[in-house]
Amino acid sequence: MNPLLEVVNLKKYFVHSRGILFRKKIVVKAVDGVSFSINRGETFGLVGESGSGKTTVGLTILMLYKPTSGKVFFDGMDITEIPRRKMKEFRRRVSVVFQDPYSSLNPRMTVRQHLLRPLKIHKIASGEKADELIIETLRKVGLGVEHVHRYPHQLSGGQQQRVAIARAIILRPDLIILDEPTSSLDVSVRAQILNLLLDLQKDMGLTYLFISHDLLTIRHMSDKIGVMYLGKIVEIAETDELFKNMKHPYTATLLSAAPIPDPRRKSLKKMIIRGEPSSPINIPKGCRFHPRCPYAIEKCSRKEPSLVDIGGGHVVACHRIGEIDVSSEARAVWSILIGSRQVK
Repeated sequence: MNPLLEVVNLKKYFVHSRGILFRKKIVVKAVDGVSFSINRGETFGLVGESGSGKTTVGLTILMLYKPTSGKVFFDGMDITEIPRRKMKEFRRRVSVVFQDPYSSLNPRMTVRQHLLRPLKIHKIASGEKADELIIETLRKVGLGVEHVHRYPHQLSGGQQQRVAIARAIILRPDLIILDEPTSSLDVSVRAQILNLLLDLQKDMGLTYLFISHDLLTIRHMSDKIGVMYLGKIVEIAETDELFKNMKHPYTATLLSAAPIPDPRRKSLKKMIIRGEPSSPINIPKGCRFHPRCPYAIEKCSRKEPSLVDIGGGHVVACHRIGEIDVSSEARAVWSILIGSRQVK
């Protein structure tokens, strides 16, 4: 099966100048050689802490940022090389839902105007046919006719995000990039939005790139997960395989830090990492995680590890694969997540 989306060695550097008399160029390596693929109809979860570059990956795939180097293939077409006249068709087939629904909606436009705009731009429908399509789409996301003429400030946060999702699906795209779509919402609303996205994916055959800092949300949504740290992917695996047999220390620390409301969680030993993430302006030599890694050895500070396939599509970038066991904590947390008291 050919993937719907294939990202090959994608890089995005931002160049800034510093100083007044003697201006010095500063290079921010936000994304530095990221590769992954997504098959049609599946969800690929991209997870990492703030500053890891995951949102920049999404914006570069959308060509809202021009990549510094690398390739992005969508349905076999290299979108980094397509002419401007063909970009309109690409944007019809790929949509995005942003983190903050209120900021992504125009406060001067009604819900109808938000949904009518893409229909006009792509000449899909107009007049009564457009209104019928708008109401049909609103019902798919759990809204009704009474919301058609409301402005964003007249809607709750969850309703605003439903409008943003409606805008994303009204053109029936193949791929939707979801950039932390629930992180700004109340806890009580998050599950509703996530389940809505799953229902829409099933009904419409959608493909998702789901970006989040929350590993547990990623687990609920994704078929496959990629873990990012400081502009690089350090581990990729199928969801169940990653949680049961994670290999990279950074992945284990993300799961270890997950807030789980269960008294058994207190008895588990947390993996503690040192300090804060390094700056993408001053990336450490060798493995980017080694200044914080409890398992780092001298080699980690000299040589950057490559992604190694350890079988079944599970790839890891770590010098100490096979020497350390970081999955014991993962298995303990996983056993709580699935409701089992037995840790195998």
